[in-house]
Amino acid sequence: MDVLTTPKLPLADWLSVVEREYLSAFVPAGGAAVKFAILDEGAIGTAAAHLVGLGQAHAMLTVQLDAERTRIHLMQELFFAIARALPWDSLVQRYLERLFGDHAYAWPRPGEPMTLADLAAAFDVAPNLLGRHVDQWLTAGLWDDPRLTQDFRAALLLLCLSRLEPGGWDADAPAMHWLCGEKVAPALLRAADISVRITRTNARAMLASLCHFLRKAGAAGLLVVLDARQLARAAAAEGALRYSPAAVMDIYEVLREIIDDAEHLPGLFVAVLADADLATGDPRRALGQYAALQMRVWPDVRPGDRQNPVAPLVWLAA
Repeated sequence: MDVLTTPKLPLADWLSVVEREYLSAFVPAGGAAVKFAILDEGAIGTAAAHLVGLGQAHAMLTVQLDAERTRIHLMQELFFAIARALPWDSLVQRYLERLFGDHAYAWPRPGEPMTLADLAAAFDVAPNLLGRHVDQWLTAGLWDDPRLTQDFRAALLLLCLSRLEPGGWDADAPAMHWLCGEKVAPALLRAADISVRITRTNARAMLASLCHFLRKAGAAGLLVVLDARQLARAAAAEGALRYSPAAVMDIYEVLREIIDDAEHLPGLFVAVLADADLATGDPRRALGQYAALQMRVWPDVRPGDRQNPVAPLVWLAA
């Protein structure tokens, strides 16, 4: 595998490019990107903190994942980790407020859940008539959207409807457990019109559905910062995950699939942070062992004696 022969790019310069070229406009407009950054081990935490700060400054949802704690060699586990980190109650609330607003019914108390009866009273509309309208709006906005998987539509419909009922948000709802990868009795899934569990075979489609829903809820995007240092380590600290070389190849496959699915993942920005061992460490674990991903990210063309700051993979200096 080729090694870096050009000077490292300053971390601050790269962050500036990421913000200007991706987070400020491209990602909020529906673009998606996966970036790899190789840094000294001590600078990875700093880079992650800066990325999260930039994402929050641009109204993006931010999720930090560590390969030491999350089994990212399984696509469904990556999805579950993201789902568990999201504020679903707030997202559903924001979606409902936008849904009502799009139909000329401004939410009376923004940010606060309200029952259908309270909304009907505020709008001076008969509750049964408003209920029919809401059913039609949710059908058009969620159920008829072909970009969402059928099971995802069913889950979000239930979450939206439950928020309009007395008692409001139920964090213990079967649909929430299903989204977060927790065990749910098959009978409860059938009652929710959910046909299958989220597994490796449908997790990619679920991630695409999630990205589309987040845009419906008004989020500027989803920023996922992944600390991938653990991939290059043959040993693991107590309590940390250890990946076999085969599992590391599975991780590279997961990342390759996300890159290839970028056009179906609007608003997603993934930053993979690792140390030099990702490229030059144990050859059984290094990026060069998985050619399909290496060919997609390795910066074979460089402008003279400098790095390209918008390349899929950059070497950074703190």
